[in-house]
Amino acid sequence: MQKTIFAVIAFLATLFPSPMVQAAPDQYPGDASIYGAAGTYQPNVLIIIDNSGSMYDPVPAESYNPATTYAQANACSSTGTSACTANAVYNADLTQINTSISNITTSCNSANPQNILQTTGQYNGTSLNSNGTTCASSGTSQYYMGNYINYLISSIATMKPKITIAKDAIKNLISSINGVKFGLMTFHYVGFNGQGAQFLSATVPGAGTMHYVTTVKKMDDLFTGTITNRTALLAAVDSIFPFGSTPLGESLFEAMRYFNGDASAFGNTVGITSGRYVSPVEVACQKNYVIFVTDGMANADDDPVLKTICTNGDCDGDGIEPGDLNHSLDDVAKALNLGPQQVVTYTIGFGLTGADAAAVDLLNRAADASHGKGKYYDAGSAQDLKNAFSQVMGTVTAIDTTFGANSVPASPDNRTYAGSRLYMPFFKTANSAFWNGNLKKYGLSSGTNPIIIDVNGVQATYVDLNNDRIDDITLTPLPVGAENGTVKSSATSYWSSAADGSAADKGGAGGVLQARVATTRTLYSVLPAGSSLVTFNNTNITAAMLGVADNTERDKVINFMYGQDVDDSNKNGNTTENRAWLMGDPLHGRPLAVSYASYSFTTTNEANCSVNKSVVYISSNDGVLHAFRDCDGAELWGFIPPDVLGDLNSLRSSGSHVTLMDASPRVYIYDANNNGIIESGDKVVLLFGSRRGGGVAAGTATGSYYALDVSDPSSPQFLWRISNSSPTTGSPATPVYAELAESWSEPKIVRMRIGSSDKIAMVVGAGYDNLNEDGRYGATQTFAGTGVVPAASNAEGNVTSSGTAAPANPKGRGVYVVEVATLVGGVPSFTNSGTKIGGFIYDSATAPYAAMTFSFPSEIAAVDLKGNGYAQRLYAADAGGNIWRFDVADPAPANWTARKLFSANPGAGAGGTSDKGRKMFYKPSVVSELGYKMLYFGSGDREHPLNTAVVDRIYAVIDRDQTTTATESDLMDVTDDQLQTTTKTSGTGSVTDLLSRLNATTNYGWYIKLDQNSGEKVLSAPLVFNKVAYFTTNTPGSSAIIQACQPNLGTARMYALSYKTGEAVMNYDTSNDSTTTTNQRAKSGGNVLQRSDRVKTTGSGIPPGVTAIITPGGGVSLWTGMQKQDTVKGGSIIPLYWRQK
Repeated sequence: MQKTIFAVIAFLATLFPSPMVQAAPDQYPGDASIYGAAGTYQPNVLIIIDNSGSMYDPVPAESYNPATTYAQANACSSTGTSACTANAVYNADLTQINTSISNITTSCNSANPQNILQTTGQYNGTSLNSNGTTCASSGTSQYYMGNYINYLISSIATMKPKITIAKDAIKNLISSINGVKFGLMTFHYVGFNGQGAQFLSATVPGAGTMHYVTTVKKMDDLFTGTITNRTALLAAVDSIFPFGSTPLGESLFEAMRYFNGDASAFGNTVGITSGRYVSPVEVACQKNYVIFVTDGMANADDDPVLKTICTNGDCDGDGIEPGDLNHSLDDVAKALNLGPQQVVTYTIGFGLTGADAAAVDLLNRAADASHGKGKYYDAGSAQDLKNAFSQVMGTVTAIDTTFGANSVPASPDNRTYAGSRLYMPFFKTANSAFWNGNLKKYGLSSGTNPIIIDVNGVQATYVDLNNDRIDDITLTPLPVGAENGTVKSSATSYWSSAADGSAADKGGAGGVLQARVATTRTLYSVLPAGSSLVTFNNTNITAAMLGVADNTERDKVINFMYGQDVDDSNKNGNTTENRAWLMGDPLHGRPLAVSYASYSFTTTNEANCSVNKSVVYISSNDGVLHAFRDCDGAELWGFIPPDVLGDLNSLRSSGSHVTLMDASPRVYIYDANNNGIIESGDKVVLLFGSRRGGGVAAGTATGSYYALDVSDPSSPQFLWRISNSSPTTGSPATPVYAELAESWSEPKIVRMRIGSSDKIAMVVGAGYDNLNEDGRYGATQTFAGTGVVPAASNAEGNVTSSGTAAPANPKGRGVYVVEVATLVGGVPSFTNSGTKIGGFIYDSATAPYAAMTFSFPSEIAAVDLKGNGYAQRLYAADAGGNIWRFDVADPAPANWTARKLFSANPGAGAGGTSDKGRKMFYKPSVVSELGYKMLYFGSGDREHPLNTAVVDRIYAVIDRDQTTTATESDLMDVTDDQLQTTTKTSGTGSVTDLLSRLNATTNYGWYIKLDQNSGEKVLSAPLVFNKVAYFTTNTPGSSAIIQACQPNLGTARMYALSYKTGEAVMNYDTSNDSTTTTNQRAKSGGNVLQRSDRVKTTGSGIPPGVTAIITPGGGVSLWTGMQKQDTVKGGSIIPLYWRQK
């Protein structure tokens, strides 16, 4: 029966897998904290162990297996000396009643004695006639298969008391499972009579006179001195000994009192504080379990307290109670699950199948879907138990969602407008390190007003531009939970054979990958000191590279990465089959579609892999940059950077979500004859970082950028890697890119004139300094100075981090310009690819570089001032809320100049110097006006999205070549939209006065305070199109309980603003259209435009920035992810062409 208790271990190991011992990667949740904190609350698991007298009974160490023929014993017949025939049936006196099991009846009072005997070896129920062929009229008896008797005789040498097996197994469980709060109850006895259950108060070696009380606790917290709760609970388990009767229902009733924080029902004093139990439940969404281990039927449930639940104790209406309270266990389990703590009950029986039908029935009912909502298990099959436990693996919060921006490539047959396909990343959160992810493909309908369609040409998403809950296309109500842009459950994405809707673990490229035999995948990596791609296998990859103990573990990690179920997560004994889902989440990764061939675009050609050569590249947090064929969604290959090799094993744990490859690749394409076909001599180079991937939780921030030659997409070639440690120059060796932090800045690929050469360059911010910025939040510009990433986000609400220090071991302060290729006669040469062209890096002794005290995580904005195809100016934002300008027109990088153009901290107005803490993570959008540039950007701390201590802003800043740093005092505050609300016709505050101040040469732009929604932030780059500046924002939810128990996705909004004045340009708020106004700027086509018309709610979550999609006629449609948005009428995009000599 030992497997019965071992099954408990298998159960919890499946529910809460033990984390692997491995140095953790940077696991700070950042913006993923909007998906809820429930995973930070450990599940409460209370074990109730039967310590009745029968627990002294011995049981075999191994379960009975009917498929095994056990050694024949001479123990049968009335004399106990005859051979026990395996296929014969015997009664309780071991007297044979029939020579063959096939003769035994199959029907006896709703039971099937023949089947029960065949599968369990024993039957205990209604008596049979003398030869077992029919059911007797009365009485109960026990019968055995001869093979079962042989099993018992052969197992005598290995038999142990049930209590010994139970204690050993439970101690092993407590020792081996992390991330779970454990507690323990036994039956409570008054004399020999059982009355409910009780916690133990046990002595603990080394704790002196202190006693450990076995209420549910975190196992790694200290009990006393250096003794942990885990050690103390193990000692308490040793103190259990069997005693009296079996009060099952009363024991679970007492457990209910404990979970609810009520008084003891049976006068217990252990675990009681001020007359009541202290409930272990911390938040409403916390998982709570009871695991009840018993070896028999209740025989002491007689206390009237059991009648106080439901109607006389009969919660399920079966009519048995209150007449027989020994059947109340199932009713208590139902009440416990329906109660405020929603406790799930699992029951484990000791060899009860076939031996005690009443007990089996009661335990089964107590745990079934109508009562405890857990499951009942016995020792009939350990494998069956493991399989069942794998099904109860749950997640505290699980959401299918889209998070990043869409990708719409150029048309394969006309590259002057966007194609008719859209690629979208999906993911599903989980209470584990690995999150399921996917890449799905959809269509865009033809015409100037496209919608998203599925593979069948049917509308794939709901369209509700005016938020009236009516679909604008079908004119039908939106279902509950749907909003503009929600994928219909009936939609079938490309590459999918059936409707997959928005499910992250159905259809798409992930589904194609799932259907593949994992071992047939092609995965590459680069050795830490290597210069070429190698196959990711146990020939090239060592245990040391992966940070694991030995080659066995190395092979498991490698096989896991290919997709094998090496940890047997479904407990079916097969560790070479595919895992439940192979593709990880593209949390921030935006897909990149690259066309390798120009062809007549038809659905037939698109699905023909010999015609459609396009490839979609996307990074995901399984540690892989994936290359998927566009024709069928099949994976060509995957690349695993060396930076993340040591973190791959973390994917197998139940810990926090692991971020490994989370950035968006960019591409440089050289097409010699510009025919849209990548052929011999042409080049396609991927450039990418990994965001938090490869980052560290302490020490010094680090990250890398990579370049792969994918000119032949079936045979990628490694070009280079740069980090803050490699390459080096000089003697002693000095890192060329020493300031690089985590590689968050998406590569900006530009053409530059350097010396006498034309060069293709990658421009990146030096990265995100996670070790300092993750711990800085709220209204502060200073740091804790510890250089350690917090274990979890603690920035929720109106709070500000402590610390007045400078950053510890700072990195990321600046911008790098890296050579991709030198153009020789217009043809790229990659001889010097990866070398530094120049940059702008913190230097304490030189102005203005001494002011570069914050990291640069944003993409860089590049400007072609002369319209000749070269970048002459760069703009960048830093995490301190500053905008920088870099002039790079001079062919000599030594002559490049830098200046801080604008600082958002402190803000102007009543807040004074305390109005600070604004951060920037995204590049400005740059608009050229006559004589100056206008820069549009917003502030918002993306890595602390639930913080509300800062009032963030939308900015429009003018660059007139000023030499001093502008602040908010140099800008006009247009928060109240006075231009459209003022009623003054002259003088101060009139439209004329306001425009005069706005257009004055001493004014350097305008700003809007996001002060109407607490914690509202700009968390994406803006788009300026047709004289309208589009910004998207996120506002966190306000309820702390919601934050703890549910995804705090918050509210997504979109602003449409006049790019010159910040006024409303769309009639988003129709409720004010009846307002009477004399202000002509507020009147628009019979509607009224005022402050509230600037913004509309678009849904929930952190929205991506607005994307413009060009239609064949030159028209434009605007999108945020999969949400279509209104546009101001008029305006188009006209492509410009030039030939560079």
